Amino acid sequence: SQHQYTDQPRYFEPAVKYAGIIEFPDQTDEVIREAFRQALTGKPGPVFVELSSDKEFVEVDFPPLTPPEKYRVTQQPAWEGSVDKAADMLAAAKSPIILAGTGVHTARAHDAFEQLVAAVECPVITTWGGRGVLPETDDHLLIYSWPSANDAIAEADLVLAVGTSIGEAMNYGRLHHYARGNTDRSWIYIERDPSAIGVNRSIDLPVIGDLRDVLPQLAEALQQRHIRPHPGLKQWREQLVAARTELIESAPDTRPIHPGRLMVEARKAVPDDAVIIRDGGNTTLWELAYFEQRSRDYMWTSKLGHLGSGLPYAIGAKLAVGDRPVALISGDSSFMFHATEIETAVRHDLPVVVIVNYDQKWGMEVPGMSETLRREIAIKQSFVRMDRMAEAMGGHGEFVEETADIAPAVERAFASGKPAVVQVVVDERVNNTQMPNWNEFIRWYGDDGAYR
Repeated sequence: SQHQYTDQPRYFEPAVKYAGIIEFPDQTDEVIREAFRQALTGKPGPVFVELSSDKEFVEVDFPPLTPPEKYRVTQQPAWEGSVDKAADMLAAAKSPIILAGTGVHTARAHDAFEQLVAAVECPVITTWGGRGVLPETDDHLLIYSWPSANDAIAEADLVLAVGTSIGEAMNYGRLHHYARGNTDRSWIYIERDPSAIGVNRSIDLPVIGDLRDVLPQLAEALQQRHIRPHPGLKQWREQLVAARTELIESAPDTRPIHPGRLMVEARKAVPDDAVIIRDGGNTTLWELAYFEQRSRDYMWTSKLGHLGSGLPYAIGAKLAVGDRPVALISGDSSFMFHATEIETAVRHDLPVVVIVNYDQKWGMEVPGMSETLRREIAIKQSFVRMDRMAEAMGGHGEFVEETADIAPAVERAFASGKPAVVQVVVDERVNNTQMPNWNEFIRWYGDDGAYR
């Protein structure tokens, strides 16, 4: 019956690696150190620490900070035998591919990953969350679910999995596109957490260690072996570039604006080195297909795909990267979850640019309701001028209804030096019924018949 009291740790425990309580001031050093140890040991993850309000005003003396290497693992190279075996398998493979995931971003191991790719000279396919570990302009990069990548997977006799759980969105590495040739395909899995090995599919060679240590180890081992450039890479890459160019050029100039064309025009104005964050439902599918990722840094809640994370991500990213531009591409419903954080960005002088794909709906709910209920329930929203919301909070706003105005509006938003919202009105029917790669998306959820 205490006012504003609840058992908070129990709420967080299913989603965090550690939940600690500071009950007495002299526990602070112990609990905080344990929180950092748990967060950064093994597979990185969130932690929760509860501190009652009365402890905030107590002064306590603590011993000097302990160096990280004294209480947690800070380096984790792999056993040399497993690295040599991996290099031998890659050198002997006739048609290897690399599957790279979010872990490369988390480890900030982009340079080491590029060195590995240069050493192997084979196709690289990223998971949806791993997008950007190589720019999509890189000659090794293929996009999962596009025909060229599907062919590369089907022909692969070896997969090197790096920084990925090989989860449902990747069809567990054994279903759908991976089903062809699955029984004759070997897998090398670089992973720092031994308990993750073999969870979603069998692994022929686990290489246990931190990507930041293992990738340079493997690249060095490969330099001592004769590696043949993949014979199919050039053709598959050309097929991808041609197919995507055709898709982009076919995006129509209509009013209301075609959502694919929104992404094409926005790409013209977003700086190539910008950190890209995406948020939303159908918006993410349009962005994946039409917006070419040219920088390394890309953020999305790829595990849960929850709406509303975009603006907080963008603010955090801007704090991390300083002068580099940050762009959030968001649906309107997802943006509204935390739209008032524009005020936070204004107050802290963090000029992020939000490009809103505005269809006035919870768009991803439309297909399901149309197929099952034959009508829409509670998904249509009132018309809101989000650009004026940004202006009211001290930011910059742009409102766009014509295709030709998109790129200039985005350019003005970046030039403003303020947190900005570019609200682009799109065709709601196209946005919610003609999504690119929809059949691939529903397979992420074990849709009936998806794996047949």
